Amino acid sequence: MGSNAGRPAGSTAAALGGRLMKLVGDRDAARFSCEISRVSAEPHPVGERSLYGDLLAWVVDSIVGVVIARLGAAGPGERFILDLRFTDGGYVDVDALPASARWVLRTVSAVLAEDHEEVQRSLTAAEQQFDLTMRAETLADALIWLDFVLEVDLPDPPDVTTT
Repeated sequence: MGSNAGRPAGSTAAALGGRLMKLVGDRDAARFSCEISRVSAEPHPVGERSLYGDLLAWVVDSIVGVVIARLGAAGPGERFILDLRFTDGGYVDVDALPASARWVLRTVSAVLAEDHEEVQRSLTAAEQQFDLTMRAETLADALIWLDFVLEVDLPDPPDVTTT
């Protein structure tokens, strides 16, 4: 499982992702914005992966990794269903979310569903088709969602019986 879809997770993307996560945790909005802008504005090299694409794939993989580590993997014939709720318990209308937040939710859902074609399409669109503002918003949202899933109080994974 994973969103790298044929691309190795680069140590550069992981190192940058770690630095950006520290800025999120430190609530250093100025440096966070500067770094997000720099990475998002990087030109996409034709026929090559961009740092932006590698970083975005790393963040998505990290979100999925946290979800699976916290909740356990889906068993045979099972699948994850992401259900967003407000703190008061009311449902979040996914279609009412900003486009960048919808992208994060749908891409993470596709990875969890092991829909590799959708994951690849989604990552390619973010890397090659989004304008600069949408690229920055999507990367920022993905990092903020990762921070959230790392901080949220989830139950321990279920016990697994092995035979």
